[in-house]
Amino acid sequence: MLRVLYSDMRASLLNKGIRILALVFATYLIGYVIIMSILLHVIAGNVRLNADDVLTVYNETSIFVITAATLIIYVNEFMNGTIRNKLCSGSKRSEIFLAAIINSAFMATLLAIMCQTLELILSLIFTNGLYGLTLADAAYSFSETTISGIAIAIFSTSLIMMMGGTNASYVVGLGIALAFKVFGLSVQQKLYPEKGLVSIKGAKLAIYIFYDRFVPYAHCSGTPRWTVTDVSLGCAVLILLSVITGLIVFNKKELK
Repeated sequence: MLRVLYSDMRASLLNKGIRILALVFATYLIGYVIIMSILLHVIAGNVRLNADDVLTVYNETSIFVITAATLIIYVNEFMNGTIRNKLCSGSKRSEIFLAAIINSAFMATLLAIMCQTLELILSLIFTNGLYGLTLADAAYSFSETTISGIAIAIFSTSLIMMMGGTNASYVVGLGIALAFKVFGLSVQQKLYPEKGLVSIKGAKLAIYIFYDRFVPYAHCSGTPRWTVTDVSLGCAVLILLSVITGLIVFNKKELK
């Protein structure tokens, strides 16, 4: 499996699509900082951005960045025949699947470090420093997003492998990411209203709290709300379910 894993990591690091994805995010982040800085200067005079606003950009977009990265890497592997070549070279399906899982976790971690390092550099240059967040909060937010991103990457990769890397993987993968993002925003609005008390109750309240507490997609917001134990437990369960289900389905999947 080490041979397959080395091949996956090397191919991912050299992947043109991943480089373009990283460039797109960097451009988006730099553009966001510049535009917001100009707007603040024009509207409020000599006022600068808060670091809080810059340090949460990746958190809020990480669901899409990570999902896109897994789609770029593994749908392409099915399309160009790399998966079939691995099988023909004697690699077991379980080895191919587990190598993909480990590599997706590696790429999610690498993207988190790169993107959030860029955020830190820009916040040091263009902002007045932290306003609402403390250094401890910012560090925890970084860890929370990284851990959640790993779980999301593994789930997304498992889904791609189970679907055989078909074009439908793009629709399903990005559709799930969008659905979780939209639902997550609704959950935050209901559980943490700006005015008044929480208005939902009963089973709906229990479901919303469970989602907000344990589902990795809920932790990609830049505003830590639960302990590291809650975050880790939810991520561990999603990883375990993804790996077990993925192994079973991929081992029986008929590849075209």
